[in-house]
Amino acid sequence: MKLLIISGTPKTDGITYSFVKTAEETAKTLGIEAETITLSSMNLNKCKMCDDGWGMCFYEHYCIFGEKDGFTKLQQKVKEADAYIYLTPVYWGEMSEELKLFMDKLRRCEATKQWDSRVEEVSFHKGKPSIFVAVAGGGGGGCGATFVHLERAIGPMGGDEWPKEHAGIFDCISVNRWNQRYKREALKAAITTMYDFFKRPRAVSVEALPDYKLLITYDNGEKQTFDVTPYLEMKSHNVLKDITLFNKAKVSGTKIEWRPLLDIDIVDIYPHSKLV
Repeated sequence: MKLLIISGTPKTDGITYSFVKTAEETAKTLGIEAETITLSSMNLNKCKMCDDGWGMCFYEHYCIFGEKDGFTKLQQKVKEADAYIYLTPVYWGEMSEELKLFMDKLRRCEATKQWDSRVEEVSFHKGKPSIFVAVAGGGGGGCGATFVHLERAIGPMGGDEWPKEHAGIFDCISVNRWNQRYKREALKAAITTMYDFFKRPRAVSVEALPDYKLLITYDNGEKQTFDVTPYLEMKSHNVLKDITLFNKAKVSGTKIEWRPLLDIDIVDIYPHSKLV
C-alpha cells in the first residue's frame, strides 16, 4: 500500500501538525510506503475559471497552470497512491484554506472524468480509501461540518465508492484539545486496520458446495472452505436454507452475495475457517 498524507495545516507545530507526525511515524512502524504533502509550503494558484469554467480541467482533466504552480505533480501523486490521510485544522466549520484550494482544483480535474466518453479516463481517487482528521481549537463542534465538506470533495471523484476493502471514507477522526491523547491512538488504529485490509487477499470466485459450504478462491491463489450453517439460524439469512438460492452465491466487491442485502462480508470469512 502506498499512502499519501496530505497536510492542510499552515503550522509546523500545534495539534494538527502533531497528528501529521503521528501518521508518518505509524506508517514507518508498519513498513508502509508513505509520503507527506505539506500544502502550506506550496503556492498553488486559485482557480481562474478558464473559458468560463469549461477549460482544460473539464475536457482534459489537468490544470493549465499546474506545471507552473506544482499542482500537476500533486495530481500525479494522487494517482500513484493507494490510500490517503487528509489532515486539517477546523476553521469555522470548514477545512483550511490550503486544503480547500487543493481539493477544489483536484475535484475540477478528477470529478469531470465521470462524464468523459473515453473509458480510460478514470478518476485517480476512484475506489481508494481515505482517513479524515479534523482538529478543532475549541470543543470540536465544527468537525462534523468539516467532514461533510471533505466528503463533498472526494465523493464526486469516486472516493466514496468501495475500494479493495470497505467504504472509501475509511474513518473520520475528530480531535480537540481534550481528546487528542486517545484520538491519536485512534488514528494509529485506523491506519493499522486499513493496512491490514490491503494485505488481506481479495476473493475472485466462489462455488456453493453441499452441506451449505462455500469454496472461495482468492487472488493470491489461496482457496478456503467456509461453513454457512451458523448463519442459517439468523433471521437475516435463514432464506438460504433454500438450496436453490444458496447455490447462487457470487463474489460482489468485498462480499459473498446471493441477492441485494443478502450477503456475508469477506472480512468475516477470511481467515476464520480452514484454507485448503
